Formats: sequence, structure tokens, C-alpha cells
Amino acid sequence: LGVGAIAITADTLASAFRTPALAGVPLLVLLGVPGVVSLDITDPIVFVLAALSYLMLLRVNAPGRRIALTVGLSAVVMIGALVAPALLPDVNPASSANGTGFSSGVNPVLSLGQNLRQDVERTVLTYSTASGRAEYLRLVSVQNFTGTDWAPDPVRQRTANTPDAIGAPPGLSAAVGTRRDETFVSVQALTTPWLPLPYPTSKVAGLQGDWYWDSDGLAVKSPNRDASNETYRATSLTVEPTPAQLSSAGTSVPAGFGRFLALPAAMPKVIGDTANRVAGGATSNYEKALLLQDFFRNGDFLYSETAPVDQGYDGTGMAVIATFLTEKRGYCIHFASAMAVMARSLGIPSRIAVGFLPGTQLAEKIDGRTGFTVTSRNLHAWPELYFDGIGWTRFEPTVSRGDVPAYADAASPNVPTPVNTATAAPSAAGTSRPSVSARPLATEPGAQGGAPGPSTLAGTWIWVLVAILAVALLALSPAAIRSVVRRRRIRDLAAGLASSLTGWREVLDTASDLGVPVPDTATAREAAELLATAMGDTPRGSLDRLRWAVEQESYGRAAPSTGTVTVVEPVLGIIAALRASAGRRRRVRASLFPPSLWVRILGDHRFGGGF
Repeated sequence: LGVGAIAITADTLASAFRTPALAGVPLLVLLGVPGVVSLDITDPIVFVLAALSYLMLLRVNAPGRRIALTVGLSAVVMIGALVAPALLPDVNPASSANGTGFSSGVNPVLSLGQNLRQDVERTVLTYSTASGRAEYLRLVSVQNFTGTDWAPDPVRQRTANTPDAIGAPPGLSAAVGTRRDETFVSVQALTTPWLPLPYPTSKVAGLQGDWYWDSDGLAVKSPNRDASNETYRATSLTVEPTPAQLSSAGTSVPAGFGRFLALPAAMPKVIGDTANRVAGGATSNYEKALLLQDFFRNGDFLYSETAPVDQGYDGTGMAVIATFLTEKRGYCIHFASAMAVMARSLGIPSRIAVGFLPGTQLAEKIDGRTGFTVTSRNLHAWPELYFDGIGWTRFEPTVSRGDVPAYADAASPNVPTPVNTATAAPSAAGTSRPSVSARPLATEPGAQGGAPGPSTLAGTWIWVLVAILAVALLALSPAAIRSVVRRRRIRDLAAGLASSLTGWREVLDTASDLGVPVPDTATAREAAELLATAMGDTPRGSLDRLRWAVEQESYGRAAPSTGTVTVVEPVLGIIAALRASAGRRRRVRASLFPPSLWVRILGDHRFGGGF
């Protein structure tokens, strides 16, 4: 509907109101959005083609006297659209007025703080379970840590991955105890393409439209709709590993998990030092995870959605984590991000899950089942750590929020009391990392201990320079083409390969480039009078000589001759006189943005096509 409205508006402006230039305004809606949001989804070729189409639209049924202005404005718009994403800050998606919003294609962790700070608490969904137990409902996992933020990997949606049969959770062995459950969900207002589900879910029934699961994180996402008003039944597993099974995983990391350990080449020293001081000397990854969780939940940390209130504290980058570890105040994304990064520094694969806390139990039953309501205040993020033979395992470091799983609760039977024997580490790396190879990523700008990654900045500026070069070449191409046309005509005249009409056409094109008005309906004699006026005090002998040759060739009894070498000198003289009488600005404009070129491309209608 939106694209249709834009097309109708553009057509109305161009055709009904005879203002084709304004037709570009509604088209900017389509071109401008990706350019403002992200350089990664900005296609320079699309902008170039759109600019050329816009120029052609301006030329239709127009005298073509403002080609220079048009090309100049187009060049400015194109440079601005291509360069702006590299210079402007990231765009944070606004929260939905009717509920909770995670905009499609935008990093979901950026919306957490905005939604948690909404003045009005809104109901997002209700659900019930066959077992009567409350569930964490997970939207998506984010595992790509660039140093400036966490973001999900591109979702590998395949049409064969329909949610009626979702793949098995990675790493889960048959020896680990599981419990099957069914969750019945009714979404009221949730503007997200991801579906809130327990993890891991094996089947979803009752969905409307197209939904596909991602083979990596098992998130279910739609390419063309959001989760609002969906009602569905999810079949899932509750994974219940024993403390002994988690301990037996040791510190081993499977091959191919390097990306879940990746950290920037340099990070604030406080992160690695704190991780090593808290858990670096534990004997297994399980004990390290317990120590990290206890450090946040039972230490000096406080839950706060507003403090520190420094600009940018909603982020998840290295500098934000370092500030959080110093200030000891933040909300769920800070706890989850800090524990995930510290776990990676200790050699534990980690990622962040974004979703909802279990919510509040309802007084009444839903179809005989225990029901729960989830509001915008239940938005949450938590770390998931990977243990060999068990898979991705939830932990809850956020103080005063959520519930700690039995396998991570010190009050549960058989949960060990871990001991940390590490001393303060001299480097930010904490302890030695496993042998899994992980490519270092770019360092966050402004973070302690490091500067912006040169490869990231170089890549951005290379794109900017390429875009500027492409626009410059596009802007200068009319001048180059016009120069080639002029040289070819003069060469053919000098070689006797062209008639006087060719010289006359070059004179008229030069006049057009310089802004000398010569109507298409003017005869050769009328055109000569207008040219003589434009030439000022320059003797008109050359002009009369060329005009006489044109009239003889066009209206005489004899067939036109190509041996008109004598008109070369008059043509060059007239061109020189026209340029001399024009101001410097008009000469520069004529050289860079020649209007006659567009007349030539779209068809020369002077004298009915005879000239």
C-alpha cells in the first residue's frame, strides 16, 4: 500500500500537475530509509540508477534548461545519502505505541532500555503451560560481539525450516534429563518478527503466515509479519542437567565454537582482571559460571534502569561494561553482557538471549491450565553458556530479577561450592584461553586500552571514497561525452567527411550549452540572428557564411556535399565568439553540464529533425 501510494503520488505530480521535479520527493522515502539506517544495506548502484531515472524524468516534455542544477542537486543528494550512514550515529528503533517493539532488521538489545522505561506498563502476551510451570520466553540469541555491541548473526531462514518440526538443540546428549511441556501463547501487542518461545522448542502449531526457524539459534522468525495477534501452541523441552554432568564437561570446547569466544583484540583491563579475580582459578567452566553469577547476584550490584545516566549507557560495548563494573548499577542487559564477555575471557562459549521473564501468574485458569501474563516490564536479557554434552545453558546474573535454575542455585542439592584460586592477572586476558581459534574483532571506539579497529574504519572510509568517486565520475561523464562529440564533429568537418549541417548542429549545441535561447521552430536565418545578438560586437561574417552554406545544402537543388572543408574555420570562429561573449560561470557550466547532450540523447527535434 505504501509503495502504491508513492507511485500514485509521483505520477500525479509528474503528469497531472506537470511538476516532474517534485515526483522525486515521495521516491526519497524509498531511497532514504536504508541510507539513514545503515551503510550495510545501502546499495550505491541503486542510488546511481535512481538518479539517472530522475534526470530522465525531469527531461520529459521540458526545455532542458536546468540540467546543470538538476545534476548538481542529484550529486549532492547521492553523496549525502551514501556518506551520511558512516558519519551519523546508529538509529535506535522507537518503541511501539501499542505494545513492545523490536523492529525488524535492527539489533533487539537496543530496544530493551527504551521499553523498560516506558511510563505505561502494557500487556504483551498471556500464556499457559500443560505442566503449570512458568517459562522464560526467548525471542532470539545474540552472539556476534563486535566490541561496540552484541548483535544476532544473519538468520539463515530456509523455506524447508517450517516450525512444525524444529531441529534438535545443539550439544544436548541423550544422557541429560529432559521434561516435555506444552505452552499455549496468545500475543496481544509485540511488534517483532521473532516469536516468543521456551528454549528449546521442538514444534509450533497454529501460526498464521510464513514462519521459519533458524538452524543455528533455533529462533522462529517471519520474513513478512510480526508476532502481534498470533495464537499458537509450542512443544518444548525443559533441560535438567545435574551438577555432576555440568562439572564433567570440564573446560573442553568443541571445534567450530570460536565465534562464541571471539573478543576484540584489546579490551578494558578491568574486564579481564575482574573475571580472573572472580573465577579465573576455578577447575571447570561450570564452577567459573557459578562464581560469575554469584559475583553479580550476591555482591554489591544494584538493579537500575537509569543509572549511570551517561549518554550511551543503553549500549553493550566494552566501554559500557567497564563502566558497569565500576559503577555496579545497571539493568539486565548490563548484567547479561558483562557475564557473557567475562565468560568468554575465561574460555567459556557464551551468547545473550533476549526475551521475557516468566511473568505473573493469573488468578483464573486458561482452559483449565495455569496461566501467566507477560508485560513490557518483563522484557529481559540473560546469558547462555555452552557446556559440552549439554548445550546452551541459561544463567541468571541480574540481581533481584528472574529465577536462578536449580543447577545454578547454591541452595539446591549437589550444587558445588566453587573455589577460585587465581591471583590478580597482569593482563586483560584473564586466564589462558582454549585452543579454539577465534578471530579478534574491532575494538570499540573510545574504550580503554584500545582505539578503533583500523580495518573497520578503513573499510568504512573506502566505501565513502568509492561513493564520492562514483558520484564524481557520474557528474563529469556528460562533460566527457560532450567533448568527444565536439572533437569528432570538427575532425569529420576537417577531413571532409561531414557536411555543413554537422557544423551548424555543433554551433547550435554550443549555444544551448551556454544558455543562448534558440527555439526548435526557428529557421536557419532566425537562428543566425539570435546567435549574432549573443555574439555581441564580434563581426558576423563567419556566421553568415555558415548560414548560407546550411541554406544551400538544405534547400538547394543539388544534393548535399560532404566536401565542405571551408566551413571548419567559420564553425570554430563562431564557437569562440559565443564562448567569449558568455561569462566565466556560464562557460564552466557549459563545460561540466552541457544541456545539449540530453537533447542529443533524447532526440534532436530542431527544424523537424532536419538539422
